[in-house]
Amino acid sequence: MSESKFDFNKFLADSKETLLNPKGFFESMSTTGGMVEPLVKALIYGGIAAVINLLWGLFFGNAITGGLFGGAIGIMAFIGTIFGALIGLFLGAVIILLLSAICSGNTDFEANLRVSASLMVLMPINAFLNVFGLIGGLLGTLISIALGAYGLYLLFVALTKSLGAKVETAKIILYVLLALLLITQIFGYLGKRAMRKSFRELSKYEEMYSEQESDYESYSDDEDYNNEDADDSDYYSNEKPAEFPSKALDLVKENLSDGENMITQEKIDNLIELTKKMNNAQSDSDKLMELLQEYNYSNIADYTNDFTVVMAGITAVSSLNAIEKMLINGSKEEKKAAELYTVDEMLKSAASQSIKAGKLTKADLMLVYDNWEKISNLEKEASVE
Repeated sequence: MSESKFDFNKFLADSKETLLNPKGFFESMSTTGGMVEPLVKALIYGGIAAVINLLWGLFFGNAITGGLFGGAIGIMAFIGTIFGALIGLFLGAVIILLLSAICSGNTDFEANLRVSASLMVLMPINAFLNVFGLIGGLLGTLISIALGAYGLYLLFVALTKSLGAKVETAKIILYVLLALLLITQIFGYLGKRAMRKSFRELSKYEEMYSEQESDYESYSDDEDYNNEDADDSDYYSNEKPAEFPSKALDLVKENLSDGENMITQEKIDNLIELTKKMNNAQSDSDKLMELLQEYNYSNIADYTNDFTVVMAGITAVSSLNAIEKMLINGSKEEKKAAELYTVDEMLKSAASQSIKAGKLTKADLMLVYDNWEKISNLEKEASVE
């Protein structure tokens, strides 16, 4: 059977119907006619989404990464979206075919491929709304949930109307996928929020500590105060602790992950080498992409995730060290002052939130301690504008 030429006007009409009248569209959608139409549809949707992602990357890339990567985010997003559309078309068809089979629906690959291509109408919309995710916050999460939920609804309609799947079975699948969507989005939002909160609390502590120095001096007139026990060093600093703060870790050990270690020696060394090289290639987006691939990172997001986890480790150990020096080994007056200004709670919260945000194990924290100077230098390297 010969394949007809692609009709762009029909494409526009079908896209509008898919979004505004999904029941009518999928009920009348042809499940045969060849591979040309679904392939071209996927490329058009992917191309539009790629242009939008490129623009968002160029507009917001510097703001998000502090100028470290520049427009490389947008360029990689463009290329990744094009390839993602092609891969997503066929991968989506396979997944839809499996769901259709579970629901006793049509298992012809072409029919499922055409459904997959039609559902990709959400690609440009998702790309456009990604700006809220780049900015961050609850609004971005709510938009992602709403768009994801509508996508699942379109999938349900396609399964039951185009592929003849059993309605009750398809409903069960819809509810399961919706629950997974909510769990993923909510936990992702809470994780980002916890990380931001931990850094805010650490900054708040540093400001508060400077205000407390005069109050500590007033305690020196008390009869029970021993000047020989006073420690003039900062409780929270970037210097390596004299020893690993294991006693302080016992106070927040319930926050430790019992899963796999998130930090390895190889990961630390790779981050250090890669970050240095990136600083020397800031204006060359092609070079940045080559560097990421050289160190087995598929995109900037993967690199940023590893970097954030390691930084969460050094933040956690710093907070634990401050807990040990002030709340465990500190004098009675220092402990009293910490409680008075709720510094004790802030330090425990900062350590706990950093550990949870990075999903860190005790082994992760000890490895951070052993590589303290390296990680401190890594932080400085990444701060270069």
